[in-house]
Amino acid sequence: MREDYYAKYYEFENHSWWFVSRRKILREVLRRHLPPAGNPRTILDAGCGTGINLALLAEFGEVLGVDRSEEAIRFCRLRGADNVRQAEIERLPFADNTFSLVTALDVLEHISDDVRALSEIVRVCRMSGHVLITVPVFPTLWCEHDEINHHVRRYEPARIRELVSESGLLIVHQSFMNTWLLPAALVWRWRRRFVSWFAKNPDLARADNMHHHRWINRLLTAIFSSEAPLVAGRGLPLGLSLVILARKFSVG
Repeated sequence: MREDYYAKYYEFENHSWWFVSRRKILREVLRRHLPPAGNPRTILDAGCGTGINLALLAEFGEVLGVDRSEEAIRFCRLRGADNVRQAEIERLPFADNTFSLVTALDVLEHISDDVRALSEIVRVCRMSGHVLITVPVFPTLWCEHDEINHHVRRYEPARIRELVSESGLLIVHQSFMNTWLLPAALVWRWRRRFVSWFAKNPDLARADNMHHHRWINRLLTAIFSSEAPLVAGRGLPLGLSLVILARKFSVG
């Protein structure tokens, strides 16, 4: 992500429709599909950003966050989160089989060597532990939102499933999400792509999930968050993102 965007994300992640809805969906997925923990669950949020998901994950165990950006770690601490440290996901500073849950929430698309990153995530996950991943999907939807956030790729759904399986994980639940807003997103992104051909000022670019009027924000929150029981249940067949919960069954 552009370093100057950490401050913007820190300001609106608490109330922006996309972040609020994603947290509701992920909470529901974990509640339904994460098995009861016999011992206190240890959790690593790999690529924690400004730390907005640490409180959510703390509902399920003792959580630690890591991020490669010093600026991101600074904003985590502004939130009062001291359970964070600076580290690259491709070289996690933890022993094998340390955590019972590892999350990479919209992280892998930022990393050039996603195979190595996922291998490290699996390495530090305990046997029979779980990995929770979300990624943006469908490369044809690439737009300035991806460029602003320094995405390396949007995934073909089959590719991310293959990557997860080949890393030594067994997928136990998966679903697309951000489904209801997909038609509007297609129109919006194609419109922005058309406009960008004529206006090359980078200061005009912005991410899709920023700067909405409060009433529009409330409406989008209601629409997106209503997907939670469906995503956590039988799953949705199409969407802008894919969520995968997988279990470690062999050495990755």
